[in-house]
Amino acid sequence: MRPLCCLVAAVGGSFGPGTLVSLADGSTKPVDAVSVGDAVHSWDAGRHREVEEAVERVWWSRGDLCRVQFGNRSVLATSDHPFWSVTQRALVSLTPEATKREYGFGTVELMGHGTRFLDVDGEEVPFMGAALAQANARVVTLAVRSHHWFFAGGILVHNKGGYSSSSRSSSSRSSSSSSGYAGGSSDF
Repeated sequence: MRPLCCLVAAVGGSFGPGTLVSLADGSTKPVDAVSVGDAVHSWDAGRHREVEEAVERVWWSRGDLCRVQFGNRSVLATSDHPFWSVTQRALVSLTPEATKREYGFGTVELMGHGTRFLDVDGEEVPFMGAALAQANARVVTLAVRSHHWFFAGGILVHNKGGYSSSSRSSSSRSSSSSSGYAGGSSDF
């Protein structure tokens, strides 16, 4: 896949309908079926552990969707959506400047080849590429209470609509994780 989405800086969304969100009970639900109050599989960056967290807001907008390929998983997301990079130990997106503006993060790096991500099973998966899937599509956005992390399409992502001081200070799995996922950056 060619990284065509890197040229698309339209913001205003997050995920395409049908993108599976990991729930706290181990099941999944399409993002467009997630409701306020649903418990998602989240991450407490301050305590370095998996947690259950409630969705506090769901909204629809329009945005350009990219098909982002991670190993054998693909996610339909807007180019500005932030993902956690195990390799870079930072938030990354296809359009970092748009992500900084839209989310208010001080540092967001470019997602690229060689970048690895954390999946819902605690394994590292490689970024394989991205391509524009649909322009001006209906997209669904979630805000998750407190920890602001969840798994979309099986990949650890940050929500839209806020962050907590603990989600900016660090993020990691456990020290026993096979991925070695630990720490963050000073701006994260």
